[in-house]
Amino acid sequence: MTENLIDDARELLERWAEWAERHVHPDRGTPPLYGYGPGYLHWGVQSNWNYLAAMATLAATPGVRDRERWRGRALAALRLALATHVTGDRTCGDGRQWGESWISMLGIERGMHGVTHIEEAMEPSDREALRRVLVAEANWLLHEGSRGRFTGVVGGKWASDGRNNPESNIWSGALLWRVACRYPDERNASAWRDLAHDYFINGVSVERDADDDTEVAGRPIADRYQGANFFPNYALDHHGYMNVGYMAICASNAAILHFDAKKSRAGRPESLDHHQHDLWNVLKRMVFADGRLARIGGDSRVRYAYCQEYLFPALLYAADRFRDEHALELAERQLALVRCEADANGDGSFYGTRVASVRDGNPHYYTRLESDRAVALAMLINYLPLVDAPPVASLPFEEAVAGDWFEEEHGAVMTRSTRRFASFSWRARELGQALCLPPGDSSLAEWSRNLCPVVRFLGDSDRTGTAHRRLLHATVTPVAGGFVACGEIMEGVDVGIDEGAKCTDQATTQLVFAALPDDRTCVVFQRVVCATDRTGYVAEVKGLHLNIPNDLFNAGVRTVSSVGGDSSLDTGTARGELREVPGQWASVDGLLGVVLIRGDEGLCIDRSAASRGGTYASLRVDELCSGVHRGVRRVAPGEVLVDLCCAVLAGADGAETSALEADTVAWDPSGTRAVRVRGADGHRYLIAANFGSDTARIRVEGRTVTIPWRQALMEVMDG
Repeated sequence: MTENLIDDARELLERWAEWAERHVHPDRGTPPLYGYGPGYLHWGVQSNWNYLAAMATLAATPGVRDRERWRGRALAALRLALATHVTGDRTCGDGRQWGESWISMLGIERGMHGVTHIEEAMEPSDREALRRVLVAEANWLLHEGSRGRFTGVVGGKWASDGRNNPESNIWSGALLWRVACRYPDERNASAWRDLAHDYFINGVSVERDADDDTEVAGRPIADRYQGANFFPNYALDHHGYMNVGYMAICASNAAILHFDAKKSRAGRPESLDHHQHDLWNVLKRMVFADGRLARIGGDSRVRYAYCQEYLFPALLYAADRFRDEHALELAERQLALVRCEADANGDGSFYGTRVASVRDGNPHYYTRLESDRAVALAMLINYLPLVDAPPVASLPFEEAVAGDWFEEEHGAVMTRSTRRFASFSWRARELGQALCLPPGDSSLAEWSRNLCPVVRFLGDSDRTGTAHRRLLHATVTPVAGGFVACGEIMEGVDVGIDEGAKCTDQATTQLVFAALPDDRTCVVFQRVVCATDRTGYVAEVKGLHLNIPNDLFNAGVRTVSSVGGDSSLDTGTARGELREVPGQWASVDGLLGVVLIRGDEGLCIDRSAASRGGTYASLRVDELCSGVHRGVRRVAPGEVLVDLCCAVLAGADGAETSALEADTVAWDPSGTRAVRVRGADGHRYLIAANFGSDTARIRVEGRTVTIPWRQALMEVMDG
């Protein structure tokens, strides 16, 4: 496996290097120095570090053509990076100098594995410049280190307070340790080492560290602890949402130092692995079998990109350090996803087709995206030979990751079996996000408000909806093999309307998402009610809202089965359309079924000629909905915009979907909702919700069931 992976990564990286030549430019100095991308702060500088590491790796890899050419590019990019630092004599592409900030050492950390390949070709002046930059960064952390309004080492669970710094704590600690090992004769080397331990302890930190008297480098963990960056079960609120991607980033930066220290035989900090194994045991269960991250809380960036790239070093770290039996297999499958997209582009780029709008409209961000994938492949080439092969897997991957996970305070929950991956996150990127799909096909996963209604009011300019929504309350009740999530989200918050008008708190979305403990079924209640004391103007309403990604990862075609037969959805549709789905059920590719149990509008598929997955519209997505209304229209006070119940069946073909037994038990104007559904295990389940204003009671099969206000329940009826 090792040789094949390295050969594949080398081939992809070599093709990319030729493509990247169009983004290599001279600076304005004399003599000119060449670098990759626009070179703006901060990510432009990071991209150049990524590029030089990738080119240096190519120059050192047997079988690569033009190795001297790539060595020259790596040296030129390194010299530009060093010269434009705040200790240098040149400026970046935007006329400024980089460095001595909370993020400046990240590029260095991601680039140093490549720098080692070109050290023999460096001039004495290059070595002195590298030392100058590294020492300056370490001393800045020692004497002035800060992020935002906070100085030194800090931690906090919630991003809103500005203290949630897990990833930067880890890369700061890594930089300090690296520089201390590289230049042990520096007068501050000992202080750098000790501060590095503080940063590592406050990377993957949890509240129980405050009472941990285990000594690390001569001091108790409790003495070094400054705050919890993770919740007790390793949920992460980075960027203000349940961020699986940055869980991977935290692992990746520990991985980089782990392997660089192993290769150089330098000392390894005993604090480096602090809670990293615990984090991996959670993160692994949030990875699909094909190596794609299962982002149960969504993503604010390009799909299949950035954080996804840095899962590569995290996987190798898990294999080598934690002896994970499946990590190398996941790396192999992730590389297959990379090759799938690169081959589809046909020009050597990694994203040239799917993210064309970013490519053509934002070269600063686009070159960064490309460079992240390039440097991750370089890490694969450099680090994979250092991995001590873990034991052969004793269980298939899906069996190994099956089970339940729950973070009560953050409102995130997940259950996984060999047949179904189901999750719900209240504090997702866009507030409210569900997943129900077979775990073996990650191409069916698209995050944006999945299985949650979409409601946009006049003046809502934020296509993701995060700026104009507010979580009112949320509960999650876990059960073995399932859960019930129930809560409310305010819509149309703080909306400004040209010229001079504004409105807020315009409608309430009421949601229940119940994963039955049957390894197949999820039941969804959605109700959206306009405020009773004001008039609103809605611009868009979509009920049900099951995202169906339809892009190169599924070969650009989906088949939807219904009572009307099979219908093909080709990703190359020339125009947007609403396609009616006959009947009350549909099955997508024989893998995911949907049954509309109750609702005034039938099923339809909302199709778009343009990509629309996420903030950067980086994935083509069809949407299975019940009711789609576009265009500004006036809505009356108290008007109900969405009111439905549906079942979603993981791993269900048309026959199984159409055979679902479900009926309505209660559906009254006061807001009580209840249905019965027969699960795949043969049991009949009652799922009931109280969206009203007082305790509700319903009669079911001769007995009274009490549903507290603002709560939902799930009961087995034939137990």
